[in-house]
Amino acid sequence: MLELGTRRTVGVRDIPLVLLAPRRLFSRVEDVAAWGWPLLLLLTLVTLIGYATVETGLIDREVARDVGQRIAQIDATQRDVVERSALRELYEKERKKGEFENLLTRIQVVVAEPAKALAAALLVAAVLYGVVALTGRKPEWHTLLTVCVYAGFIDALRLLTRLALMVRYETLEVYTALTPLTRHLVDVDAAEPTVLALVWGLLTATDPFRIWFWLVVIVGLSATAQLRGWRAWLTCVLCWLIAAGGRTGLAVASVAKAGGPQA
Repeated sequence: MLELGTRRTVGVRDIPLVLLAPRRLFSRVEDVAAWGWPLLLLLTLVTLIGYATVETGLIDREVARDVGQRIAQIDATQRDVVERSALRELYEKERKKGEFENLLTRIQVVVAEPAKALAAALLVAAVLYGVVALTGRKPEWHTLLTVCVYAGFIDALRLLTRLALMVRYETLEVYTALTPLTRHLVDVDAAEPTVLALVWGLLTATDPFRIWFWLVVIVGLSATAQLRGWRAWLTCVLCWLIAAGGRTGLAVASVAKAGGPQA
């Protein structure tokens, strides 16, 4: 039984506070393993959002549309060039490729997203742990991980918002950042695919949910006295920029094979 006057640490019931009053939430965080159930709930929520995305049927529809377009292209360019049997083999090859793409997309939204949420919480907490240690303060692993886990619910809200936009507009190509402005900033028809990917990746940094995530982390670092003032701001701004650079690098690498992202 808790002694009189003992303060209750944070728990699952406090998750809404990360959206409404993060400083009030993080002021009660202590260096104890209070992140377990919130982390489990976060991973479950992200998994359910991925499952709901699959259940909308949008993945099947988008893949079927892409396969249909590729088959139409083959039909327009190869119909009078190759034999009918070879043409059927080309059609079947595209259909099998579509099935594989469908499976990969399902794995990405149902399995990869929870894995990314877990990796993000652990990686950000580890980076912050190192920064706090470099400042000469005693880093508190459980405190930092708790801050990162609770901030992760903001990214879950981003995924939920994307799901709502997908259902509303009946397409997987929806964004919460300013990435669609790529077509207005760069001549899509004349620019190199790598340039498009570079602009597209940099614009992902404008996502308000990602900015919100780092602002909440700054509040958590300050409220728990792990990092204060300019140190917290500088660390989180650099992490935000590095994350944007990583997404840009992945986009540039992918267009080297795929021919460019959708703008």
